[in-house]
Amino acid sequence: MKKIVYKIFLFVVFILRKLPQSVRRSFFRFVAYCGYLFAKNTNKIIKTNLNFVFNNSLSNDEIKSIQKYSYFNMVLWVQSLIENLDVTDDELKRTVKIENEEILLNLKKENKPIILISAHFGNMEMLSCYINKFIIPLHQVARESNFSEIDEFIVKAREASGSKIVFKDGALKKLVKAMLKKEAVSLIIDQNINARDGEEVEFLGKKAYQSSSSANLARKFDAYIVPLAIFNQENYTYKIKIYEPIIPIKTENEKEDLKKISQLEANAISAIIYEDKKQWFWPHKRFKSHYREIYEKNSNNK
Repeated sequence: MKKIVYKIFLFVVFILRKLPQSVRRSFFRFVAYCGYLFAKNTNKIIKTNLNFVFNNSLSNDEIKSIQKYSYFNMVLWVQSLIENLDVTDDELKRTVKIENEEILLNLKKENKPIILISAHFGNMEMLSCYINKFIIPLHQVARESNFSEIDEFIVKAREASGSKIVFKDGALKKLVKAMLKKEAVSLIIDQNINARDGEEVEFLGKKAYQSSSSANLARKFDAYIVPLAIFNQENYTYKIKIYEPIIPIKTENEKEDLKKISQLEANAISAIIYEDKKQWFWPHKRFKSHYREIYEKNSNNK
């Protein structure tokens, strides 16, 4: 059955690649709008997160606008994954502008260990494609699904730009090897995680657990942590922003070091989200580790 589904998937991708760009993008906008209309539970999660973070200060119209944008952004990731199979370097450079790239280029020139951190924010596929092609090849951690054939397709599509995809299970050893070789690592650290695997931080003004992988690697290898984000702009153009790096912290107090690094990371990601809140991935139950009741209350309000 999976083979049949995969063949259908490849056929759909083939058709989408052959369609005129305007038609293909209209199709994805339609899919996004259908998501907004029919994914009622997801809409409730988005609203719950927004009301929680912004203390019920947003209007209903603004919440609806962010809900609609969330679906647009989700399908945009898929759309870009497909379009990037055929994009030329010139097209990519016309589409994406970058600020402060000298931060990364200087660290690369100085042969410093580099860890890039980002969030589910803006068009992540374009961010990855551009950085890998024109700035520095990355080891990127991805979550493996239950559909190995589609995973293989996605990995090949992403690695075409120069990245090396590492699945989350067993990723640490591969990331350590990359750090030893002074190769850059990229991690997305904005999703909920349990207390065992993360550090408690203040994120968007609320308590949350955050992955400690990047903090551990940074401390172990004296690596510079560089926050970055891509901002969707008008007419499918984008702006990448590179932020000031978090300088390595290493004292005799490992526990305190990890806490400090993790909080600095959380501050950086929070600041990015506050720059343009609609572009973050609000459908995720980010705060369930500390505030599970807000989602339970949400699910009981039919």
